[in-house]
Amino acid sequence: MLYLASVGLAVHLILPQIPGLERSAKLVAGAAPPLVIAAFVAEVLSEACYAGLLGRSVAAASRMGTAPRSRSRRGLGPWFMLRLTVCGYGAAHVLPGGGAAAASLTYGALRARGVDRAAVGLAVAAVSALVYWALGVLFSGSLLYLLVRGDLTRAETALAAVAAVLVVAASLAGYVAYKRPRAARQPLKSLVYRTVRVVRRRYERQEADELVDRLADRLGEELRSLRRQASSRPLEVVGWCCLAFGYWVFDATCLVLVFLAVGVHAGAGELLVAYGIATAAGSLPLTPGGIGVFEATMLATLAVFGIGAEAAIPVLGYRLFNFWMPIPLAALIYPTLRKTGGGVR
Repeated sequence: MLYLASVGLAVHLILPQIPGLERSAKLVAGAAPPLVIAAFVAEVLSEACYAGLLGRSVAAASRMGTAPRSRSRRGLGPWFMLRLTVCGYGAAHVLPGGGAAAASLTYGALRARGVDRAAVGLAVAAVSALVYWALGVLFSGSLLYLLVRGDLTRAETALAAVAAVLVVAASLAGYVAYKRPRAARQPLKSLVYRTVRVVRRRYERQEADELVDRLADRLGEELRSLRRQASSRPLEVVGWCCLAFGYWVFDATCLVLVFLAVGVHAGAGELLVAYGIATAAGSLPLTPGGIGVFEATMLATLAVFGIGAEAAIPVLGYRLFNFWMPIPLAALIYPTLRKTGGGVR
């Protein structure tokens, strides 16, 4: 928490000085309240999309109805999922481990509602896969836009091309692992073995092999069950994809609205491209919630488009909604997650 506060304080003290403190104060004072409120609503809708996706995934993995009324009867309605999402955001932005801390909180809250542990694991994995697949599409589109635009230096073009190749390679690796899970087990076994050996010198290779085989068999069984449900309800899968994209689209809308609110001129296309690249960079497990990484990447990308230092103010304003707002809300909401309802046993 002290580390987070230190980084956050440094970012929010240093960046406003880039355009000048007097200019920064004028931008903040002249912000349009209706647009600020609209940005807040857009961020809430972004979290609501994630909550809806998580709720539907949990319902499908638990083999129960995905309709809101059906989930509400079991204590897993939209309101509970929205509260859980906000708490997950807060945990990821404060606790060590970021996404792992959010996943742990989600697991505990859903288990308290009676959801089977295998269903929780499958639902969280499905949501993560869909959300980051959507981010990969946005990131790839942003890189393609930069390469087609053609106003990058040679070093920047090479870096963008390498990033595009890495995205394609990761997508192909995921597809191969999905189609041929047995072929993917061996490298996964080696990765688990080498990772655990860092902290447990007596860890045997056989233990890693048994662990991966056990988890892969269980996950494969659950995925087949989920795939059967999806094939019988194709419109449900379309809805999941729309929610995954909506999660990012509403979040990006919040960014655009904050720029409009403070009067910093930037094209929506340039902002969306910078958002895709900065969000992908911020998702790397370097700092909690990508604080510092997102801001630096965002400003650097906007600079490529000729958008000046004034962009630092709306970027920080957006981060107030995206990063800082869930933290106090999570502290208030978290105790309500442990109130058990009509759970699914």
